[in-house]
Amino acid sequence: MGAVSASVFVRPPGVIDARPRIPGSKSITNRALLLAAIAQGRSSLTGWLDADDTRWMLGALRALGLVIDGADDPAAALRIVGEGGPLRATTARTLQVGTAGTVARFLLAVLAASPGHFTIDGSARMRERPMGALVVALREMGARLHDETGGDGTALPLRTGPHATRLAGGTLRMARPASSQFVSGLAFAAVLAAAPTTLVLEQGTPARPYVDMTLAMIRSFGGDADWRGDDTIVVTPAPLRGRAWQIEPDASAASYFLALAAIRGGRCEIDALGTGSLQGDARFAHVLGRMGARVQQDTHTTCVVGTGTLRGGTFDLSDMPDMTLTLGVTALFAAGDTRIDGVGILRDHESDRLAAIATELRKFGAEVTIEPDALVIRPPQVLPSATVAVDTYADHRMAMALSLAGDVEIRDPSCVAKTFPRYFEELAALGMVDLPARGRA
Repeated sequence: MGAVSASVFVRPPGVIDARPRIPGSKSITNRALLLAAIAQGRSSLTGWLDADDTRWMLGALRALGLVIDGADDPAAALRIVGEGGPLRATTARTLQVGTAGTVARFLLAVLAASPGHFTIDGSARMRERPMGALVVALREMGARLHDETGGDGTALPLRTGPHATRLAGGTLRMARPASSQFVSGLAFAAVLAAAPTTLVLEQGTPARPYVDMTLAMIRSFGGDADWRGDDTIVVTPAPLRGRAWQIEPDASAASYFLALAAIRGGRCEIDALGTGSLQGDARFAHVLGRMGARVQQDTHTTCVVGTGTLRGGTFDLSDMPDMTLTLGVTALFAAGDTRIDGVGILRDHESDRLAAIATELRKFGAEVTIEPDALVIRPPQVLPSATVAVDTYADHRMAMALSLAGDVEIRDPSCVAKTFPRYFEELAALGMVDLPARGRA
């Protein structure tokens, strides 16, 4: 998955009028897959994302014996027969998660609440990404987790089990976690516990809308999980029931096309993504509105119209940190400085995204300052007239965000397969990329 490919050259479009085909949400797809796996009965997932991250989840669930049909046809629904409780395997398994943080954190939590021996491992970068606070909390619930490398148990590979009893539940207290995925993982584990779990987040959580998504989806499968005040989550174990689910377009993927309209002028409309979305990133359109674009958003649709003028400002993206790279590139075209607060967690993603985007924006003449929890961008007086070669750091969001910057050479563009394999085909439809007659970038 994600082999290195030749560079892709991207040029600016003319004035656009776009309704791009946005793939299904990665975040919703992987949550729905896992919930369907532990639910009783059949589930059907329509509009699912066919990309590397979801293929890792599918592969792991199938290795655990789950019956999943429809994966050979991305246009078809995924049909899953759930276990009606913890996941099981008759023999010890090593499950690979690649670079997929959602798979690593969520699957570890559910397997920690399941009988048997399981080992979870991932790519070299995934082995570097933090897991420690999640591991500590699961152990407090009674999970048996072992570091396969003899380390301190803060990173992959990790082995679970065997577990003679269900997780205990109880009250857990956690300082601000390195990732909202830790909180979501604990909620999934708590669904399978023997007693209710109360999770107190003493300093809140980054990217809270992703936690809200998790709790809403647990409830939609028949579970009992919700906030009690601003800092406490209570999950009461309850049987989950399989269901049909229509997965909405990925709001993070949509952000690149909405930003393109704001930068270049013209109009971009995203169908089936609006104020009714479970995804916090669906609100990024209003960040573009604060910069000067016109935004129209109703329950089911988001539209951004470029006005020809963008201005910088101060933006708190702690609820949508994945939008930092999109906003960072948009800032190149804005009048005045742009400050992005609440994004220190990006150092531990597929790349150190703060360092990576700072390095690449400087190639365009921007002055970029990295602070512990912020990024400050001063755009250049004049953007380069020659093609700028940019690096992607094996990070899908770096590749997609930097494609908005003008005449650019995107090195190693194949990393977009993680969440949006057809991304450069969509740019080709806008006249921005020349692709070979066969295959994708």
